[in-house]
Amino acid sequence: MLNWGLIGPGVIAHQFATALASSVQGILYAVASRNIDRAKAFAEQYRAPVTFDDYHALIADPNVDVVYIATPHSHHFPLAKACLMAGKHVLMEKPLTVNAQQTKQLISLSQQHQCVFQEAMWSRFMPCFEQVKEWIEQQQIGEVEYITSQIGFAFSDLENHRISDPALAGGALLDLGIYSVSLSQYLLAENPSEIQATAKINKDGIDHNTAVNLTYPSGVISQFTCTMAAQCSNVMSIHGKDGYISLPAYFWNGRQAQLFKNEKLQQTLDFPHPVNGFEYQIESTMESILLGRSCDSRMNHADSLSVMLTLDAIRQQINLRFPEFIESVD
Repeated sequence: MLNWGLIGPGVIAHQFATALASSVQGILYAVASRNIDRAKAFAEQYRAPVTFDDYHALIADPNVDVVYIATPHSHHFPLAKACLMAGKHVLMEKPLTVNAQQTKQLISLSQQHQCVFQEAMWSRFMPCFEQVKEWIEQQQIGEVEYITSQIGFAFSDLENHRISDPALAGGALLDLGIYSVSLSQYLLAENPSEIQATAKINKDGIDHNTAVNLTYPSGVISQFTCTMAAQCSNVMSIHGKDGYISLPAYFWNGRQAQLFKNEKLQQTLDFPHPVNGFEYQIESTMESILLGRSCDSRMNHADSLSVMLTLDAIRQQINLRFPEFIESVD
C-alpha cells in the first residue's frame, strides 16, 4: 500500500482524492495547505489521518511515499524540486512548470534520485485517446491532414481567480491551450517544426485569447484557439483524406469518439470513466513506482519537455511574460 501526500487541496484536488479513494493499492495519507483549517476539512472529507500547514513538513514525513501537487502551476517547480530531492515520487498537475528550463531540471532530479516524476495530463492515460490514436495509425480516416480544436470559458471577469492572476502564471495558454498542444503531439507522435501564434493580451499582461498554428514535419497542421474570455465549442476533430474523427465537448474528458467516413458516421464509441477520469493517471503512477520506471510512456519526460518547449515558443511570439521569480530555475 502506497501512502499519498496531497499539496494544495483546491478544486482539482477533490477529483484526485475521489479517484484515489477507489484504489486498492494507494491511500490518501496526508494533506498540506497553508490554511490548516482547509487542510483539516479536506482530510476529514477523504479520511486522511495527517494534516500539515506547511508543504515542506509533508515532504519531510517519512510515511509519505508519493506526492500529488495540485497548487497553481506558478508554484510547481519549487515544490516538485523539494519532493524529488527528498526522494519522494511525484504526480504533478499540468503544466509541469512554467517554462522548459524548469521542466528539464526536474527531469534531471527525478533521474538522479530515482523517483517517478509524472505529468498529470489525464487525457493521455484515457482509453478514448488510445482508441483515437489506433484509428489514426490504422489509417481509418486515411492520411491525416489537419487537427482543429477549441478550448475555453469566460473566466476573465471572475475576481480573484487564479487564471486571471499573472503572479500565478495565469492566462489561457498554459491552463487550457496545453491540452491542444499535448494531445496533438500524442496523436501524431511528432513535435511541431513550425509555430505561428497570435494573442490578445489584457491590461494585466495575461493572454485572454490565443490562436496557434502548429506545423509538423509530416506536413500535418494542428490549429487551435484557447480563451478565458469567451465560451467555446470545446471540441477537437482530426481530419484525413477519407474521413474524420470527432471528439465532442469537452474533448479532453475523453468520454466519446466518433468516426466518420465519406461524410457518414461509421462508429460512435462511449468511454465512461469508472470514477471520474483521474483514476488512470493515479494507477499508472503507482504502477511506475512498483515497476521502477521513471514515468509512463504515454506521457513520458521527452514529451513533457517538448510540450513545454512548444509553449515557450508560443509565449515568445505573443509576448506572454510572467514575473521573474516565477520563471526562476534556482
